[in-house]
Amino acid sequence: MRAALKASGITALLALTLSGCVAGEVVMQETTRSLARSAVNAAAARYVPGVNVAPYTDCVINNATTAELIQLAQAAGAGATGGAAQDVAASAWPVVRSVASRPEATQCLVQTLSTSQILAGQGLALGGL
Repeated sequence: MRAALKASGITALLALTLSGCVAGEVVMQETTRSLARSAVNAAAARYVPGVNVAPYTDCVINNATTAELIQLAQAAGAGATGGAAQDVAASAWPVVRSVASRPEATQCLVQTLSTSQILAGQGLALGGL
């Protein structure tokens, strides 16, 4: 009986400890994604001017690997410590381009952005072609 009580106490303690670890992991992932999102926004705003970059950002973030999200978050972090927005954009852009070139990300972008938005961002209009 005593051993069963001790085992159930240890199980409860482990469950609480692990749930704390999981909660910490979730906070870390959300923070990384948030920083990565700001780096993607900076890069997209600089290299794809005139286009609403929010859908673009979502496609890149949702298709990036953990390592890429960390790279993007580091680029954003460098901007927070005194780097210019242009530096953040320049650091993030190679990662953004790499992720955006993947078939899944490209499909997301095509579904999200209309041709007229892309052309308008490049200074063109469908009626003027």
